[in-house]
This record gives sequence, structure tokens and C-alpha cells, in this order.
Amino acid sequence: MNVVVTGAAGFVGSHVVRRLNERGIRPRIILRPTSNRTNLIGVEAEVVEGDLLDPSTLRRALEGCEQLYHLAGFVSPRPSQRDRLFRDNVQATVHVMDIAREMGVPRVVYLGSTTAIGASNGAHPIAEDAPYNLDGTGVGYFEAKRAAELAVRERIEAGLPVVGVYPGYCLGPGDVYLSSSKIITAFAKGQLFFATQGGMSFVDVRDAAEALILGMERGRIGERYFAGGHRLTYRGFFERLAKVLGRRPPRWTIPNWLLWTLCVVGEIPTDGEILSRTFYHVFARYHWYDSSKAQRELGWAFRPLEETLRDAVNWLQEVGYI
Repeated sequence: MNVVVTGAAGFVGSHVVRRLNERGIRPRIILRPTSNRTNLIGVEAEVVEGDLLDPSTLRRALEGCEQLYHLAGFVSPRPSQRDRLFRDNVQATVHVMDIAREMGVPRVVYLGSTTAIGASNGAHPIAEDAPYNLDGTGVGYFEAKRAAELAVRERIEAGLPVVGVYPGYCLGPGDVYLSSSKIITAFAKGQLFFATQGGMSFVDVRDAAEALILGMERGRIGERYFAGGHRLTYRGFFERLAKVLGRRPPRWTIPNWLLWTLCVVGEIPTDGEILSRTFYHVFARYHWYDSSKAQRELGWAFRPLEETLRDAVNWLQEVGYI
């Protein structure tokens, strides 16, 4: 089986490569020469060095490809990185999908963002066909992932055989970039001492990787599958995390009006690194997603959150982040 993976050095991508290895597959992975390869230590893969915006790299990597996992992307709350958000999430995705169609790749799995589909309304999780409701936020990441989503849908309608898989907020071992685990490290260090009024779907990164592979194996072409996991308010999440860390849960829940004020004011001097509109729209809203379709059609399941948090904390302690 000739399998190609983009974004293999990332948090989710590296776990997908390990899951493929467990299935006896040695994938071909596309890496920049400057990519951090810490997460790939011990994996079996053929490396193609290059850039996803370079057609020659893609044609070389996709030669004879039978299955393509497009997992590459870029996440940042910084307004100054808006151009890169669109380059790495939209332009790169368009390049990958168009070359895949040109070369006749028979099956593609796309790692989509739940925020490209929308957010939920309180205690009512949304399904994959929900109308988009995150217009007007001014969040560069949301806008870039929505643009990429629409570009992928256009190519599906034109005949590209794509299955979309949309994990929740991924946690677990191996987050070398702290792309998701900042929420754990900040709480462990006492920097995040309040809860917010929103909620999130939390999923183990290893279960997210399994959902992507099951999407390749069993997913229906053109369909979206949420792999959301556990739906919790942020207060509920921090209460569970506090038990794992042996700490007290947050005493206060900050109201949304105050959170908005802090985020808007704090975005300018920190370029969004500490507080930002992205922070507000992630933590003040509910991002709850119905995973029943993936469970029913793909046979997907997810582990207890306590196991995920325990493994994440142990790894973060071993590598010195906390």
C-alpha cells in the first residue's frame, strides 16, 4: 500500500504515522528540511523533503500514491501571522488537492477543523451538516480554515475522492509544539486561574489519529465525520484536570463581557500570544460536536478523558514543560 502523509511531524500527524506503522504500513511523508522531527523518532517512513507549495515536490511524493492523508496545517492566534495562516491552510491545501486530482490519487482523507463547520449553541452539539455560524469573528485561523473547507468541498463536487475527518480539541502525549497542551501547562503553572463560560469537545490525539485512519478505511467519499470526543464545559474540564494534577479547580468563572474586554485590549501588546480574539471565541463559546456518525459508520470509539489527561501530564512532566 503506497500511502502518503502530509503534516507527519505535527501532533496529530505523527500519531497517524505510528498508527499506520502498527497496521504494517510504512508511509511516505512530506517534510520541510527545517521541520522539527522529534515526534518522528522511532517511526518507519520514507521521507520526501520539500514544500507543499512546490508542485515538483508534490508530484514526486504522490507518484503511485494509493492513499493520501492531508494533515498539514498551521495554527496561530497572532494577527501578524494572518498571511501564513492562509498560505499554509488554504494555498497549500489547494495545491495538494489539485495535484492529487491531476495524478489520479484514488482516495484522500482531509484533516479538517471543527471551526470550519461552526460552533454549537449551549448544550446542543452540532452535526456535520450544520450551517456555518462563525462569520464575522475576525479570527484569522477560523477564516483560513473555512476558506480551505470551501475549497475542498469544491473539489469534492468536481470528483476528487475526499473523506473529511474533524477531531475535537486534541490532548495527549507528544505535543512538542504545545499546540493544544498550553491549556494544561498554563493551569499547572497557576497562570490560568479562572474558568470561562464556554465548552469544548476534548479528544485523545491517539483516538483522533485512529478516526482519520478509519475514515480512510471505511468513510464514504464526500462525507464529513466529527471525532469530537468528550463534551465538557471549561469548568468541568478544569475540575477533571485539577484531580489529575492534585490541584484545586478554578475558583472563579469569568463572564464573557469581561473576557472580551481583556482579549481585545490584550491582543495588541502581545500580538495575540496571550490574549486574543481567537482566545475569546474558543473559550467563550461552546464547541460541542456530535460524534455519533463516526461511531456508527466508522466504528470509532474514544477513551476516558482521565486516561488522556494522565498520559498528557506524565509526558509534559517527562520532557520538562511542567
